[in-house]
Amino acid sequence: MSARRLWPAVAAALGLGSAALAASPPSPDRIAADIQVQGAEAVVQRLFKHGDYDRVLGRIDSGASDWVALAPKLAPGTDAGTAEALPIALAFALPKNPAAVLAVLDPQSEILAPDSVCGVPFIEDTVKDIPGYIKRARAAVSKVADPGLQAMKTACLAALKPQP
Repeated sequence: MSARRLWPAVAAALGLGSAALAASPPSPDRIAADIQVQGAEAVVQRLFKHGDYDRVLGRIDSGASDWVALAPKLAPGTDAGTAEALPIALAFALPKNPAAVLAVLDPQSEILAPDSVCGVPFIEDTVKDIPGYIKRARAAVSKVADPGLQAMKTACLAALKPQP
């Protein structure tokens, strides 16, 4: 099952509204501009209140670079409920666009730390084949050659280990 079809289950497990998953959230540029003006907390709260937060996470999990790049802008505005979903969305994106995900990792951030994103943060049965996911993610991350991403690549690969 694809990550796109799994996202509603993740959203439901986290208590996120998923009624309008098919609708489009505001563009990544619009969200980034709103964060710059209103602050991350106000924007995350508004997105959540209007049912757009889960759609934004669904776009992040698609691996699209412009959506993945929003993660560090959104992270400071998250609370306990919304913060848990962000590394999960990035984990879904990891095998699809590892360079984009590695570029937003931040060892100083609990939410964006390599262990949080690359440490297989999925909730219960949202990913049925964890060993397969790890194999795909490790293969994708291993191919990243950008010299500026090598430290995050190493940290991510260290966190992507087989589950007991």
